[in-house]
Amino acid sequence: MGSDLQIAPESPQVVSGRRAQVIRPACSASHVLVDGLRSLVQSAGLLRAMTVTRLKMRYRYSLLGWGWALLQPLSLTVVYSLIFSRSTSDKTDSLPYTLFVFAGLTPWVFCSTAISTAVNGILNHRTLMATVYFPREIVPISFVAASLVDFVIAVVMLLFMMFCYSISISMNVLFVLPIFSILMILVVAFCLLLSSMQVRIRDISIALPLILQVLVFAAPIVYPASAVPAAFRNLYWLNSYAILIQSFQDSVVGGRIPLVGDLLYCVVMAVTCFVISYLIFKKIEPTIVDDM
Repeated sequence: MGSDLQIAPESPQVVSGRRAQVIRPACSASHVLVDGLRSLVQSAGLLRAMTVTRLKMRYRYSLLGWGWALLQPLSLTVVYSLIFSRSTSDKTDSLPYTLFVFAGLTPWVFCSTAISTAVNGILNHRTLMATVYFPREIVPISFVAASLVDFVIAVVMLLFMMFCYSISISMNVLFVLPIFSILMILVVAFCLLLSSMQVRIRDISIALPLILQVLVFAAPIVYPASAVPAAFRNLYWLNSYAILIQSFQDSVVGGRIPLVGDLLYCVVMAVTCFVISYLIFKKIEPTIVDDM
């Protein structure tokens, strides 16, 4: 066991008037990542139970119930259509503007709902975390998993709207699976990062609604990508969210195959963001309960 221990590169501490050196097991970033993911997989049952609880409690006493999963994208679609349809409808590749907007809002509402609910999830579970240990990342991830149901409902509504507009559904719609998988990794990464920071910086929950409202215009949702000025397009397409939402629209309502290079770029960005966010979360995890 002695070979696994190294002296931590920290300044000596004073204990009872004497200088003491702190000794801890050597632990690299890869070790933290692998052990954390292994523990997360072993706790899949708890993650599933928490997700089911979220779904049961979300609309438990509401009159509309799961209808709220459709009300948000539908209401936003109506508002944006009334405001922007005249100025942008001629640039949406002959698609009805209402359908174009709803196709963009379907993945975006998932992102917005997952992030906004997961950020405060850690704070709302202090009692549970102070009572028993489990991988803390399960809490924000369970909110993301619960938001999947809203996304599925919105996709079904999108396909129904395509039928009403007499737009055929091609086999390219299957590209939604890899596109959404990449998007989910990005969302989990931001949820882990923001929820851990929220423990110490409470301004995040206050600023988050405003940030999400602004970021809806950072992707081709209410306007087509062709409307972006040429001088800003290179910078614009560095945004993985913009690429994924554009790819989602192309594969579902456009019937086109997304660009492989764009998806590979998004994979690299998603994995990088996840690794960084997860390591930050695990760094903060030991003091989460004390900092609440």
